[in-house]
Amino acid sequence: MGFACIITGFEKTILFDTGSDGHLLLANMQALGYQPEDIDVVFLSHDHWDHTDGLEAVLQRNPKITVFLPADFPSDFKNRIRLAGASVEEVTQAQQICPGVWSTGVLGDGIHEHSLVCSSPQGAVVITGCAHPGVVKIIEVAKNIHPDIYLVMGGFHLGGASLDELRLTGEHFRRLDVRHVAPCHCSSHAARSLFKEIYGADAMLIGVGSEITIPEV
Repeated sequence: MGFACIITGFEKTILFDTGSDGHLLLANMQALGYQPEDIDVVFLSHDHWDHTDGLEAVLQRNPKITVFLPADFPSDFKNRIRLAGASVEEVTQAQQICPGVWSTGVLGDGIHEHSLVCSSPQGAVVITGCAHPGVVKIIEVAKNIHPDIYLVMGGFHLGGASLDELRLTGEHFRRLDVRHVAPCHCSSHAARSLFKEIYGADAMLIGVGSEITIPEV
């Protein structure tokens, strides 16, 4: 349970969220050929245990990282990161993480969350943790950073959505010119099936251990 992914190909190697279990996170990383020492940046999308509880295991192996997180994370959480020897970057507005990679800035009226926008030769890749502020809203904000969206992937938070709501969401994706989708985590089986129906071969049904390579132009 939980969500984490590694982004490579930029100046910094980024771990997006850390899942719910540090031991499992490190085992999965090793299976994919990564070690905590390879990570330069940890990007925490929001303050839920299934996205943050693996962080301590990473910091024990590699404290020389910068953790980007919404500024309203609890003070004791941020202090524990600093005590481990890592740096904390508190995010409010959209900002660059490293060349070619940006935070959307923190969104949402209830659960505050930010998402990642990664430039690629094919267009932007938008990565969401749980999309609590609304996945369509996140895409709209991401398009202000990079207007050409190649892929949206991650948790879409559609578990309680009706079929009509799912279809409307899929239609919004199409109107926003999202070319590929990869729903996982909290997106729901119904949403994954609906996106597969709408997007066909352009929908990737990803899960633990999946690897996505963005092709060169």
